[in-house]
Amino acid sequence: MEKKSDDLRPAPIDRPVLGLSRRVWYLVGGCLGFMLLSRFVFPSTSSSLSGHYSTSRGLLTAVDYLNASSSEPAPFSFCPDFGPTDLVAQKRGQVPLLKSRLHTGTGARIQRLIHKAMTGQPVTISVLGGSITACHGAGDDPVSPRCWPSRFFEWWNTVFPHPYNQLYNGAARLTDSAYFAYCSKHHMPDRADLVILEFDASDPNDPLWINHFELLVRSILTRPEQPAVILLGHFAPQVLYQNGYTGPEMLHDIVAQFYDVPHISMKGAVYNDYMTDPEGTRQSYYSDMVLASPAGHDLLSDLLISFLQSQICSGWATTMGHAFDVPYMGAGPASGVNPLLNVDADDLEAQGGGVAAKARAMKVPPARLANRPSDILTFREVEPYCVIANEIVNPIPPSHFFGNGWTTYKAEKGGQEKSYWWAEIGGSRMRVPIKTAAGDVAIYYLQHPDNTPSGRVACWVDDDFANRAVLNGMSKNVGQPTATLTTINEGVEPGDHYVECLMLGTEGAKLAPFKLMGVFAT
Repeated sequence: MEKKSDDLRPAPIDRPVLGLSRRVWYLVGGCLGFMLLSRFVFPSTSSSLSGHYSTSRGLLTAVDYLNASSSEPAPFSFCPDFGPTDLVAQKRGQVPLLKSRLHTGTGARIQRLIHKAMTGQPVTISVLGGSITACHGAGDDPVSPRCWPSRFFEWWNTVFPHPYNQLYNGAARLTDSAYFAYCSKHHMPDRADLVILEFDASDPNDPLWINHFELLVRSILTRPEQPAVILLGHFAPQVLYQNGYTGPEMLHDIVAQFYDVPHISMKGAVYNDYMTDPEGTRQSYYSDMVLASPAGHDLLSDLLISFLQSQICSGWATTMGHAFDVPYMGAGPASGVNPLLNVDADDLEAQGGGVAAKARAMKVPPARLANRPSDILTFREVEPYCVIANEIVNPIPPSHFFGNGWTTYKAEKGGQEKSYWWAEIGGSRMRVPIKTAAGDVAIYYLQHPDNTPSGRVACWVDDDFANRAVLNGMSKNVGQPTATLTTINEGVEPGDHYVECLMLGTEGAKLAPFKLMGVFAT
């Protein structure tokens, strides 16, 4: 008997799907799966990044800050500003830090500085100021680690480390902005990327001094390398008692606004505390009624650091396309990279915004604070010229002194006294060569209280004796020997000239001395 199979069902038929057999569809699915898997395992390196700011090749150098993906957080631990990882904000508090920022402006020059540092290039920092920045009361050494310039420089090197970063401290004790307005080049390196000025507690609260401070700021901004400038203000209790709330920092803030320069002041951070607890605040931050203690220097550096951290965070966000609250400026001319993306002057004029707007943000005003539109046609740019009695810095040929009755006094290095030329014989003459551009000529000299006998001199430019200015070495407005600046001529033609000074009194007679520290011109 024939044995029959138990399974009488027919064999399955391979029906086509959309005209293709199942085996073909299996093969297509396998290929697609392999392609998707390879995309995850080997991601493409050529895909464009959303929001990434395309920079010139010159910006993508040593440090890869600007190469990071736009989806990644900022590579700075303190970002976002006042966020949970902002250690300065945790230490000082958001409100005091914000109140210390008297004026921030566009931040264009600061952003250019930051972009240079982000590319891994070295940065040169120059600081100018009086006794505070000279570290008097906090180490008495311009590079003391307890003084704000060194504290700030140490922080900078943690954010933008480079073996060729440099700090120059050109501050001088008992010196205000009038001297530095003409002689800053003697206290600065040949090239600087950032210049920090600290004179809020050094300058008198005199509206006339705004001209000196403006000259200082303008002469630095118009240097060939066009450095960024920050005003850093110390708040001294003595200044508060002399002037109330409206001190010299108010005059400086006018200059800051006119020239688009940030102004950071300790006053905003401690004023309310001082008014409610003067003694406690003095013990916390001051060595005396003027000088900052090491803790005061720590506060000054933190205020400056906090401002720059906010600029770095904003600059990073703008570069990556996340925010637009600060201008993107690129590196400055000192870096070898055109800050305006190598666009020539004709292209700048042809554009209504963008690169042209950035050029306008960097531009120094065409005239000074007191000028009117009609003055622009005849305006001459300032070029400060400084001849001082410190012969190491600016020697004058001995022929200017032999037999003329004037003698040089050399002050000890680091002391409170200044070097000067002095005469005490009536009829003594002195002639100093100068160069002028804008045409102002001034004499820098010592004035003593009216109970200290001092002489008088007459000074004039070239042979213009008829328009001589008489300077008195005594003044009832000073309580101690005080450096004084007096303009003796204005509008002098550009070029080489000389200033002559004559000791007034009976010729050949011995008189009270007159002390002349410098001859200045713009």
